Amino acid sequence: MSPTVLNQTTEVIKVVCSMSLSEMPQDVKALEERIIERVRESGREFYALCFGALQLRWLQEHRTDHIAVRWRTIDQLTPFGLIRLPVRVVRERGKQRGGYFTLSKALLKPKATRLLSPWVEKRALEAATCLNYRPAAAELWRWLQVRVSAWLIWKCVQFHGARLCEQLERQWWPDRALPRRADVVVTEIDSTYLKAQHRRGAAQGRCTHFPVHLGLHYSGRERRYQKRGSTSVRLRNKRWILSTEPLSIFGRRLAWQRLRHFAPGSFEVLLSDADEGLKWVREREFGQSQWLLDRWHIAQNVRTLVCDDEREHRRIMAAVWKSDSEAVLEALRVSPYRHMRPIEFNALFGYILGNRDGIDNWHSIPSALRRSLGRRLAPVRSGSGVIEKNIEVHIARRFKRQGRSWTRPGAEHLAQLLWLQTHHADWAHWWSKTALAKTRVNPGWPSCAPPAN
Repeated sequence: MSPTVLNQTTEVIKVVCSMSLSEMPQDVKALEERIIERVRESGREFYALCFGALQLRWLQEHRTDHIAVRWRTIDQLTPFGLIRLPVRVVRERGKQRGGYFTLSKALLKPKATRLLSPWVEKRALEAATCLNYRPAAAELWRWLQVRVSAWLIWKCVQFHGARLCEQLERQWWPDRALPRRADVVVTEIDSTYLKAQHRRGAAQGRCTHFPVHLGLHYSGRERRYQKRGSTSVRLRNKRWILSTEPLSIFGRRLAWQRLRHFAPGSFEVLLSDADEGLKWVREREFGQSQWLLDRWHIAQNVRTLVCDDEREHRRIMAAVWKSDSEAVLEALRVSPYRHMRPIEFNALFGYILGNRDGIDNWHSIPSALRRSLGRRLAPVRSGSGVIEKNIEVHIARRFKRQGRSWTRPGAEHLAQLLWLQTHHADWAHWWSKTALAKTRVNPGWPSCAPPAN
């Protein structure tokens, strides 16, 4: 049950798990529970012995600078349950006063909390990206049979999310770059709003919502199922990014992501609304792309003018689906709502007149990319069903249910963890190689420099 020293560099730790025939219950379910409990007890004992041996090795490696003083214990929640771990208290050599610290602080420094082990913190982050913090704490309780505060899970998200955001600010990407060759690369951008969280008694007049942006790249569409009549599709080579940063920063990262995951030489298409911020991003970061104005937003603006008049709505939208901006303007000129609702008419007319390129550019796309052939789906569509569905999946399901409210940094930290967990290999690599590392990436980046006095 104790470590056996073979030589100066090797230690073997053994834990025996046994059960006699007299202790075995007759019920199979009770037997399984007994086996699980015995294995957990042995796992807790093995975990404590290994943690103590790790500290002994650390002291052996740093014996010229530190000296062991005494042992103490701390409680830590591990995959085997709550364990009382032995911790060594050390002191710096040559210190007459002070210089004491526990090895748990040195060994567990990259962690967010001292109560949760690294593996439990990882599971807490994975639960928090799918559920709210309290349901995530309940999920951990069902797994570990130990109650965990939702505050601890929130702290893990903020700590590791801030670390991930800091790495992205230094232009270091945690996901692997896999440049793929494709005939076309479609980029879609859209934004939505999250409810801002304010403290009780805060000053009036503050903003109640803040924007969150979603962008994605893909190289085409393919049927999810081969069954005849199935309309479910999936995006080929899909990559997405989510952020609450300003549009200038978000647009730059979105353009970098396309360069990292798609080889040059592809036909590039950008699908977005005609928002002023998106227009700035389009001209600055995606100047080489063919821009398409989202037909869904055009239909919404037409609906604002005609309200419940379906006949008039179909007449105007027929010209929109032909991708002829001049025909759309002519349809608006003869509309009876020109005099009945002049304010809404002028807003729609100016919207179409200022974004004619986004409507007419549909004819600039090669016909092989915008037309379906048999069961082969067209890679490029003019609607926004793709981006709207991704907003519902990646944003609305986690950030907008049950009247949830957020701070901007808190939403940004959770959003980046949610984005990275989409690709399991990248998430596992980041957690094992970077999240628990004590060194910073890109140490020469200006943000690493100490602040000036």
